[in-house]
Amino acid sequence: MMRTMRILAALCLMTAYVTVFAQNEGKGRETIVLGGEMTPKDTTKERRFKNHLIAPKGEWQCGLSVMYADFSSNNSEFMLLLQGLDANASMLRLAPEGAYTFADNHAVGARFQYTALNGMVDAATADLLGNLSMSVENVNAQSRSMGGSVFQRTYVGLDRFGRVGIFWDYVLGYTRSKTHFYTGDASSAYSLNNKISLNFAPGIIYFPMNNVSIQACISLAGLSYTNVKAYENGQVTGIRYAWKAHASLSLLDLSFGLTVHL
Repeated sequence: MMRTMRILAALCLMTAYVTVFAQNEGKGRETIVLGGEMTPKDTTKERRFKNHLIAPKGEWQCGLSVMYADFSSNNSEFMLLLQGLDANASMLRLAPEGAYTFADNHAVGARFQYTALNGMVDAATADLLGNLSMSVENVNAQSRSMGGSVFQRTYVGLDRFGRVGIFWDYVLGYTRSKTHFYTGDASSAYSLNNKISLNFAPGIIYFPMNNVSIQACISLAGLSYTNVKAYENGQVTGIRYAWKAHASLSLLDLSFGLTVHL
């Protein structure tokens, strides 16, 4: 009996200790309300557009973005100068990423990207208004690239429930790719491409569940530096350096992602 009483007393003391510890831990903490309107830094200016909380400070994110495209000359309306075109291509891009929200609606993160591109032209004839005609047959291309990037993301919540928002990324990345072009049998000729880029990519995000979001993002503008070296039989046959600035809307730059928020 005495042993049972001692065990019950010890359990009561442990329960009291856990309760007091939890109360002390909870002091000074504010309740996070997703969708709540965020206070602007400059309260003297009238804001027509309200920003709601959608990504609270201290949140960890891990996700995956996927893009797949398949092209065929049978349903293309853009190759008007090519006659007898028989070509197809496919591209797959996978990009796992992780991020940390260092402030409300502001996050930093890192992303790894893998891209596989395959293309083939069986036959094509270019006819420029009857003045110039040229044809190609059995041209194949294969490219594999891997790269990494860091990004800073800013969210803007659009509704008071914290479900829908927009965001934009500033992305600094590096990509290394290897491309083979050959006709008929595979050859030893290939090119190595090293690219450093700074891009601006806006997107839209939706939370179907509290801790899971889906988003669509597209790269609209950027600045890049590219170093390309061509090889044949292990020897360098050509080198090219190029700076490029672009501002365009391309479906190849569109990606869809799924993110878990912890």
